[in-house]
Parts: sequence; C-alpha cells; structure tokens
Amino acid sequence: MNLTDLASFVRVVELGTLAAAARAEGVPKSTLSRRIARLEQDLGVALVRRSARAFALTEDGRLLFERAGGPLRELARVGQALVEADQVPRGRLVLTAPHDLGASGEIVSLVVELRRLHPEVQVELRLEDRVVDLVTEGVDVAIRAHAGEVPGSGELMVRALGQGRLGVFASPAWVAAHGAPQRPHVLLSADLILHRAALGRQVELQGPGGPVALDPSRAVVLVNDFRAVRDLLLAGLGVGLLPLRTPGQGRVDPGLVRLLPDWSAVGGRVSLVWPASRHLAPRVRAFLDLATQRLGIPASSEA
Repeated sequence: MNLTDLASFVRVVELGTLAAAARAEGVPKSTLSRRIARLEQDLGVALVRRSARAFALTEDGRLLFERAGGPLRELARVGQALVEADQVPRGRLVLTAPHDLGASGEIVSLVVELRRLHPEVQVELRLEDRVVDLVTEGVDVAIRAHAGEVPGSGELMVRALGQGRLGVFASPAWVAAHGAPQRPHVLLSADLILHRAALGRQVELQGPGGPVALDPSRAVVLVNDFRAVRDLLLAGLGVGLLPLRTPGQGRVDPGLVRLLPDWSAVGGRVSLVWPASRHLAPRVRAFLDLATQRLGIPASSEA
C-alpha cells in the first residue's frame, strides 16, 4: 500500500470533495483520482462510489478512513515536530475563540504579545461561536468558554484557565435617572439585561451579607452575546451582568459604570483546548504558555 495514496484518500474524505483536497495538496484532481484508484487496486476493494458531481464512501472506504485517519494525522504531527525540534517558534498558528472573548480585546492583546515575542509565528485568528472540530479544520488551539464539561473534549487536551465572575454594570444615564444602588436587593425590581445562558440556572450575587438571587426569567432583554448586553446597557435600557477579568475591575467599557463593586456572580469557565499529541510544535507550546500566563484568572476572583 502506497502511503501517499492513503494520505490523499484520507484528505479527500476529510475535506469532502476532490476539488478541495486538490487545492489543499496543490495537485490536479485527476492526480487524486488516480491515487484513489491505485489504492483500491492494491487493496482489492472499492473505497468510493463515484458520480458526475460527488462521491460517497463504501463500507470498506469508511472502515479504512476510520482506522487510518488518526494514525496518519499523528505521523504528520510527529514529522512536523521533528522538523521543528529545538527550533524557535515559527510557522502558522491557527486559533479559534468565541466572539465575546475576541471582542473583549484580550485575545487581540495576546496575539500582539505573541508576535512581539516570536516574530516568525504567523497567526490566523478565527472568531466564531460554534464548537470547531480542531482536527478536521486544521486548528491548533481553541479558547472555549463553557459552563460544564468542555464541548468536544473527548479526544482533546484541555487546560483550564479558571472561572470568571460577572459584575453589575449600567450607563451613567441610567445611574443619573435611578441613582447608584447601595444594596443588591434594589436589582430585584430593576430592568435586567442578561445573557440568555442565565436561563435555567440560579444567578446569585455574592457579597457582604450573603447571596441575593436574581430571577433571569424577568429580564426585559435576553441575548446570546455579551457584546449586545454591553450595547443595550450603553443605551441606558437597564442594569446587566458583564464578565470581569480581574477582581478589582471597575469598568468594561469607557461608557459604563460598575455598580455594587463588592458584589459579583459566578460566570463561565474558560479553557484552552488542543488536539491530543505527544509532540507540540514550538509555536503551539509558546502560545499555550503565554495564554496561561495572561488569561489565567487569579484564584481570588474564582468562586
């Protein structure tokens, strides 16, 4: 069996079409077709069913892909690691993170610092609110915010950065109209702007004197993006909860005011996730270490 033919077969299946695989490998589609046909001849089985516009795997083809895909990817990672062994971090680093984290500016600052420390590293940052398949989409590291177990972490390495907290914020106009609350119980009757992740779970403000529970079902607006929460608060629509990155943070936006600074609620967890491998490229290791230093949430700000 020719390993080049096998690798081309796996690439075609991963990317879904001959055209996409041909672009990725830099060869004509006819070359990939010949490689797959040669592989079928060597094995004595049909691997794909071809049509004018598409192809589908046979049962033998599916079995081969399931058995060969992982080992081939590991071989590729080992080969890359050997090439990069004892070298400075260099090459393309592909990262993903939720839009909320990207919009906070912290991820951009992290990329800026990584580039200053390691100018030979090229960074591709993808901000997207979905669980990305790191292996099939060629992603090196994901930064994921989550409530429970890290999504898609079954065959991945996970490094917890910590659990954040949420502070109470409003606009100066809202404070001028309603006054700055001195006790969290005032919020029980205020117009709340919340992230919809609060639905179905208990939201407690914790501070001096014990917890105060908020009812997410009575929020005047629920949205699935903290950027929208921030914009609605800036418009003076009510009071809301936004992530705090440091215990003493008073503002998350020049136009917002933090209310009840001694009170906060438990937020989501943030973790680094990357494909499991014994061999990490220097650029990946450099990013993981830097992200842990810069994004790790101090213990004093955790629940």
